[in-house]
Amino acid sequence: MHGRETGQWREADLAVAHWLQHTSRDGDMQLHVHSQIAHVARTATDEKWRAPDSNTASQGQIERLPARKGWPRGATSDDTALTMLVARHLADRDGDGDPAVFLADLAQQEPTIRGLGPTTTAAIERFRRGGEVGASPGRATNGAAMRALPIGWVLFHDQAERRRQVTIAMSRATHADPAALVAACVIAACASWALEGASPSMLLEAVTEEAREAAQEVRTDACLAEMLTRVSAGTWEPPAKGISLDPYETVAAGLWCATRETPLRSGLVSAVQLGGDTDTVAALVGGLMGGKLTAEQVRAELPWHQLFVLPGLETAIAETAAVLATTRAIQSV
Repeated sequence: MHGRETGQWREADLAVAHWLQHTSRDGDMQLHVHSQIAHVARTATDEKWRAPDSNTASQGQIERLPARKGWPRGATSDDTALTMLVARHLADRDGDGDPAVFLADLAQQEPTIRGLGPTTTAAIERFRRGGEVGASPGRATNGAAMRALPIGWVLFHDQAERRRQVTIAMSRATHADPAALVAACVIAACASWALEGASPSMLLEAVTEEAREAAQEVRTDACLAEMLTRVSAGTWEPPAKGISLDPYETVAAGLWCATRETPLRSGLVSAVQLGGDTDTVAALVGGLMGGKLTAEQVRAELPWHQLFVLPGLETAIAETAAVLATTRAIQSV
């Protein structure tokens, strides 16, 4: 059996092939075995054979918050900055929005915001050139949805019509595509219902209906409602290549994480492990799962919170949250 290979595959939790050989590379007698472990494993949940994604970071790797090239460790992106900008804007106006003032504030703060998307950047440039408020329909991206959480935090779940109108008006300042508007309306509704302590099934039912209503309002199809129905049924799966800037895909991914995981910490890690536009998905998951927690509870859940570099003083953020809570309470009377 000089240099020849023999072996067989046997089913186990790992796939390993063994080859028995009798000689060394130099031709000397040397009985030995070569083993090859395939990059597949049988999962514990459904016993299917799958290849682990080598690009998926572990929880430990994620929670070390490694620095991104050109960014300080713990730096937050445009998702956090724009969410805070909208929150302060609404807090100053009792829950109402002024798209022109918002866009002016956004243009002023743009140099300090990391990671702004192409649609938002283009809207800022148009505003600077001629004071134009309201984007032209173009590529549907997730920038409006990423900053819609505060609208739901300040407007109650039963104020659906007002919440939808505020969301659409504020979103159109930068994102005019109907899909972007529908996605933003759904995220605002998510925030409203999450603060009410809605169960995952109740939340998904409510926001699926909001997706239909918003689609009708902006005269587009009900594709997002269909995707959320699949999320609710457990048949939606995130794309293997990661989450893109597509607004519907982003919303579905955020709800897929937020309604499957119980602790905030697990939800955030799950969002990052999806790959792609992870900061947007994780920001949405954090806003939905953490919105009903106190600051102390969030810190207790996230042992790495000391590494955050927040867009503004923590006291200023706390003051904005207090104003939003007060405005919400007043409007509920």
